[in-house]
Amino acid sequence: MKNERKGLFGFLSMEMPHTYLLIFTILIICALLTYVVPAGQFETAANETGRQVLVPGTFHYVEQNPVTLYQFFNAIPTGLVSMASLIFFVMIAGGSFAIINETKTIDIVINKLIKALEGKEHLIIFVIMFLFSLLGGLIGFDAECVIFVPICITLARRMGYDSITGIAMVMCGAFVGSSVGTFNPYATAVAQGIVGLPIFSGAWYRMIMHAVILVAVVAYTIWYSERVRKDPKKSYCYELEKAHAESGAADKLDYTTTTELGTRNILVLVTMVAGFAIIIYGALELDWFASNMSPIFLAMGIIAGIVGGMSGNHICRTWIDGAKSMMFACLVIGMGRGILVVMEQGLIFHTILNAMAGVLSILPTSLIAVGMFFVNVIINFFVPSGSGLAALVMPLMGPLAQMTGVTMQTAVIAFQCAAGFSDCIIPTSSTTNACIGAGNVNFVQWFRFAIKLALIEWGLSIVFIIIANMIHLA
Repeated sequence: MKNERKGLFGFLSMEMPHTYLLIFTILIICALLTYVVPAGQFETAANETGRQVLVPGTFHYVEQNPVTLYQFFNAIPTGLVSMASLIFFVMIAGGSFAIINETKTIDIVINKLIKALEGKEHLIIFVIMFLFSLLGGLIGFDAECVIFVPICITLARRMGYDSITGIAMVMCGAFVGSSVGTFNPYATAVAQGIVGLPIFSGAWYRMIMHAVILVAVVAYTIWYSERVRKDPKKSYCYELEKAHAESGAADKLDYTTTTELGTRNILVLVTMVAGFAIIIYGALELDWFASNMSPIFLAMGIIAGIVGGMSGNHICRTWIDGAKSMMFACLVIGMGRGILVVMEQGLIFHTILNAMAGVLSILPTSLIAVGMFFVNVIINFFVPSGSGLAALVMPLMGPLAQMTGVTMQTAVIAFQCAAGFSDCIIPTSSTTNACIGAGNVNFVQWFRFAIKLALIEWGLSIVFIIIANMIHLA
């Protein structure tokens, strides 16, 4: 293969590692750790909401339980099964959006947007990221954002940018909202409930955090996108963009023929607005998750195809093509989950968690809050789930904060910012892998863009954590 240097048995090479290879390598490392790290467990108990949480002070070592070869290879199928609701949601939404795209309604809307805001591309980036950050902050919109990636990549390319810009507009905007989590019903509510804080308390401080960090994220995204527009070779996914242009795929999308919405296009838009209204209501009022939203997306796609003038066979073929385009992302979601499966079966995750809490307890009081942040960054690598991570770490962080003079609110902020903002650079995050997979961007290409962004977000988060601790935020 051109430009490829074979390594041992051809397994390793000097080219950029495939996302699957990265995750599989981490899986191997975690499996080996089950033979080295002592096995241990905390006792668990149900809290006031019925959620199982760890009981501080109950950690004890148990008999070593290294994963077998069968368990190792079964971790990925097990991960796929455990993430089935999210995987099927992504497939269903991908198929439905393919139908909506086939009606050309979104192309026309993009054309109208570009024409109306010609020369104001920076404003488009800001508005889109702001809207997704609101969804993240209000309803914990996270994994669901993958369905919008192909649309925003189309928009980004139309403005002269690249796929990474399109992904960032959706995912990084949503991550700001869900990470700060002013009214996030999942991570924020769960974490505050575990440590005994009023739900959504400290909202005024989180609103300030949201605004400041969002401006910084938008500024970085605009800086990167303008570099790409001025010199496409500075794109971290230049080869992908070059191949896309040479394939003639851009010509098939018919971006420029019209900016006029016909009756059928208007009906498709009405269908989309109604569908999203139901989804937002369900998330806010009915505690809906991805599995509850899947039927709405399925109905939205079918109805959009019918009112858009597509035949039954055309709808079916288009839906299948759209679902297939999400298969890479779906498999990555299950593979990433497999890492946690290996650590849980090997009984080493609680040992690592206990060791991290021990390190925090010996830090100077002034560094405890910042230490919590970095410990949560590390733990989130293995458990990239807001509410799931809260159930694991907050029962330990709460008492530790109480003993060292750190306010509970500061401990919650340290947990949220660490968990949310590290998601964009860890290969175990289902949301990140799903989004970059939907854009055909590999993890290394994305990481080159996201690492600088993560450092900005981490720096600002630490400043806000220090301030929260200084003012004794309650």
